[in-house]
Amino acid sequence: MGVTVNKQLISLSLLFLAFLSGHADGQGMDLCAGANYEALCHSVVGREKSPYVAAEATVNRLISETKQAISSAAKLPQKDSPTCTYVYDEALYSLKESLRSLKSHDIGSFNVKLSAVMSFVEACKDSFAEMEKPFPIAKQNELIKHIASNALHIATFIP
Repeated sequence: MGVTVNKQLISLSLLFLAFLSGHADGQGMDLCAGANYEALCHSVVGREKSPYVAAEATVNRLISETKQAISSAAKLPQKDSPTCTYVYDEALYSLKESLRSLKSHDIGSFNVKLSAVMSFVEACKDSFAEMEKPFPIAKQNELIKHIASNALHIATFIP
């Protein structure tokens, strides 16, 4: 009987360790749980379990959305869009740099670059507020900020 109990304890211990090891690096977890924009997060990363793959997918989506925002800003009257054109270009550069940081496992730089993106798009919004004009690309701007927020959330799962 002692041998049977020991085998069961060993089996349970191994099962518990396997469970923990799967969660230590984000594997097996819902990476979007607790994100500020959880539904949006799921629409971008689906059921991806790897935080690296999810973070990369999120940044790629951010690059796509930022390119669309650059196009939208270019269609605005020149006097209304110089700040937005500039900051979206800077955001795009930061996003490309964030991918490099992710690939080199420099999560600190990854987070800094994503935070910069959020600041850049906020600057676009602020430029319209300063001119006391309606902000015609507000939805695109907010979408970029929300996706960037989710990317920062996902990065917390990267060991």
